[in-house]
Amino acid sequence: MSASLPQPREKSPLGSAENATSYSVCLYHGGLAAALERFVQRVWPKDLSARFQASVSEPPSSPIFLFLKGPEVIGHIATVPVRLHSPSGIHVAYWVVGFMVLPEYRNGPIGPLLVKKVNETLDCALTLHVEEAPLKIFKGMGWKHAGVIPQYVLVCDAYAFLKNIRLGQVPRLRDRSGTGSTLLSAMLAQPPVRLVVAFLASIALKGFSLAAAILKPARGSGTVTEESGFDEGYNLLWEKVTHKYDALVVRNRSYLEFRYGTRMKNYRLLAYREKGELLGYCIVKLKQFIDDPRMGRMRVGTIVDCLFDPADLHGLQSLLTDAMRLCKREAVETIFCTASYAPLRRLLRVNGFIEIPGNLNFAYLDKMKSVQPDISLDSWHLMRGDSDADANF
Repeated sequence: MSASLPQPREKSPLGSAENATSYSVCLYHGGLAAALERFVQRVWPKDLSARFQASVSEPPSSPIFLFLKGPEVIGHIATVPVRLHSPSGIHVAYWVVGFMVLPEYRNGPIGPLLVKKVNETLDCALTLHVEEAPLKIFKGMGWKHAGVIPQYVLVCDAYAFLKNIRLGQVPRLRDRSGTGSTLLSAMLAQPPVRLVVAFLASIALKGFSLAAAILKPARGSGTVTEESGFDEGYNLLWEKVTHKYDALVVRNRSYLEFRYGTRMKNYRLLAYREKGELLGYCIVKLKQFIDDPRMGRMRVGTIVDCLFDPADLHGLQSLLTDAMRLCKREAVETIFCTASYAPLRRLLRVNGFIEIPGNLNFAYLDKMKSVQPDISLDSWHLMRGDSDADANF
């Protein structure tokens, strides 16, 4: 599609030929490779831009939407193909990722026009976004906002957590408390204050964990081992449990190999088996932050994905117990888990995880009525491993 659009208020970086420049929204093709590379290098850090460029094939495996000003890319949306399971069957769907507009062209029509093109092209699309601005655009273009996915934290080392966390840079805390969180961060930067607060926090957390443990189910009779790849058992597991979930991305062997296989060195795979049969798995990501504006130098473990039989919470307890043990062996100071599915959230709580403000908004476009219109967020099985939401964890 092409359109004659209002000019941005800021001066164009392309010079004085502004009025003669054409604008268009199109799908990526090989002739736009150089322009897309320039855009990616400008807006994303080197590690993410290199990963993105490596994923762009010719022709691309899934649609990439570009907003062009003349020959230059000034807006971008990519997609990741998946299959969505719901009671009505298996449906072709896409995660919408990499929604980005150059800073000097934001707050205008470019974002909505990109999403309009997505709406015209795709029947079913999903998005996980931290920022509020993209969410407003998706909602304005008819996407359903299911809510913010709950986030849970287990503090393993209270002193290290308080030393590293930058409360003034956590958006939801900053929005709620104004300068209060910044002042608290400054106070915690003082070692004596931090030591006292950490001591009191450790006692409180221990008490909470002991109280919660009363409701914790026993481990299952199977064993948990760390594995390095996905065998046929992952297909059998998916076939066994798929009908027990209301809505989730198909998590069979081919999906797991596509999502994690080439980057398995960044993850740790725990498999729960009984007499050789796979009954569940859990994927953990470990990360050492270096002078991060929010996390400082914290070492973090994140439970990014899992699949289990909802009727077998003993097996899930085995996986969760070993995931926590793995993190503690790796000197992790804090464990995070972002999860929408109600049974998983309940088990996190009885294992001492505390719910904190989440930051992942889930919204979707469903032109084919693939899922029930009144399905609640806690009936979806969504985690940080979905889409590319674990990139910064």
